[in-house]
Amino acid sequence: MFTLLLLACDTATSDAPAESVFVPLDERRLARRLSIDLRGELPSAAELGVAAEPGGIEALTERWLADPSFEDHLAELVAEEWLMRLDTLRIDTAEFHLEPDEGYAFTRAFGDEPARLFAHVAAGDQPFTKLVTTDVTMANDLLLELAPMEALDPTSTAEWKEARYTDGRPANGVLATSGLWLRYHTTIFNYNRGRASTLARLLLCYDFPARPVLFKDIQDESTAGLAAAITTEPGCIACHASLDPLAGTLFGFWPGEDLDGRELIGYFPEREQLGESFTGAAPAYWGTPVLAASQLGPLVAGDPRFPVCMARRATERLLDRPTDDGDNVLVYAARDELVADWKYKDVLRYLLASPEYRAGALTAAASDEELERVHPMRRMTPNTLARAVESLTGFRWVYEKSDMLDSDLLGLRSLAGGADGETVRRPYLDPTASRTLVVRRLAQAASGWVVRADLALEASDRRLVGRTVEDPTLVEPDSAEFDRELAGLALAALAKDLDPAETEALRELYRAVRAESDAAEAWATVVSVLLRDPEFWTY
Repeated sequence: MFTLLLLACDTATSDAPAESVFVPLDERRLARRLSIDLRGELPSAAELGVAAEPGGIEALTERWLADPSFEDHLAELVAEEWLMRLDTLRIDTAEFHLEPDEGYAFTRAFGDEPARLFAHVAAGDQPFTKLVTTDVTMANDLLLELAPMEALDPTSTAEWKEARYTDGRPANGVLATSGLWLRYHTTIFNYNRGRASTLARLLLCYDFPARPVLFKDIQDESTAGLAAAITTEPGCIACHASLDPLAGTLFGFWPGEDLDGRELIGYFPEREQLGESFTGAAPAYWGTPVLAASQLGPLVAGDPRFPVCMARRATERLLDRPTDDGDNVLVYAARDELVADWKYKDVLRYLLASPEYRAGALTAAASDEELERVHPMRRMTPNTLARAVESLTGFRWVYEKSDMLDSDLLGLRSLAGGADGETVRRPYLDPTASRTLVVRRLAQAASGWVVRADLALEASDRRLVGRTVEDPTLVEPDSAEFDRELAGLALAALAKDLDPAETEALRELYRAVRAESDAAEAWATVVSVLLRDPEFWTY
């Protein structure tokens, strides 16, 4: 009897739900996180008010999923994730008669194309399998001018609009975009192998180079010797048995001349069957023969790894960390949401409601592993930081037609912790000296700009400064009007109320600057300090 009682107690204990280690964010900071993740923008005071109401978070989530900025921001996130925003592509822009200062616009037009299609399918609640099966792409005016495509609606004034290629390429969605394969180009003698590896990594989360294989020394390193090793050396066969047939499905994009711009952005249906003659492997998709290039997209869409990969990437993006086996319950539940109706937003809705996403801290019960693994506070990437600052102040840091936080040739992207896609392939967003300096310079430029702009407008038209008083430069720092203006700035930037110590510190800062300069400069300094606050660039 004693033994049975012990077993019963043990069973009851093991069946009890584990104590959550997540401390939820308050409604306003959670709304700020949702707004940044879904729109790349800071919420308004009115939206923060909605967040505090019953059901307000859910209402805001639906509102922001339907916001036009959702599509724009998702495209930006996917372009970052897929490392699409290189500063230079394989084509010399002079070949297309572009001016040197149009290089940034050129690389972003082609680099953003597949990400724009991803976001367009997701935002429009189209079946997400269209990502790899539609004959439609997205294009801006420059892309329409340079690439073999035409707009579906020539009268559209949208910056990015639906378009269709005119060179006979198959309806394979992002796999048929010039932008993807210009970014992930192939040399003539690589025969699309790198592209096949990219396809598997981006859409299936299958990494060919990461496969553990054993190699013997290859004695003959000539072209013929290496070609022979691919079909005879077990270590080579382990990858190439799948990689080469997959590469063979992409030969419509294989360039006869890999420095010719028209070759690199065009599609050539007559080359679709050349793969086997070059690699010795008939086109196939993991054992399924591919007799026509148009079969590739549907095969990817029907691959069970595809929805899992899309759910995994969304999970990593929203939780701001890599996933591992410990996340499989969450990832596969998100996968189930996707395949139920093939709506990408359903994946986001599920993840946005998860306890980890909504957490702002961990409890004392969290293990060392959880403390190391979980990021309760998200960190803005350079692009997200630029969008957040612009939504608050209207300022965008541009120099010589290049976005300073989205470029390295003229800009500061890598210094701010971003990835250039070549030498830096993963963002590093911890507060390094270089990132801190970039944030400071951005804050100084944006704060000076918004103060000058706002003080030139009527109070009802102002974006940030002087919305509570007609002329904030005449308000004394010991007045209730000053405190009200300060509180409004903090709510707009940080989605929180200042405590008395913070209010007094900013008041003293204002006094010190005003003693040396004027009131406009003092307000600009206060705004700059708020924008440099870690609570601004984390969320």
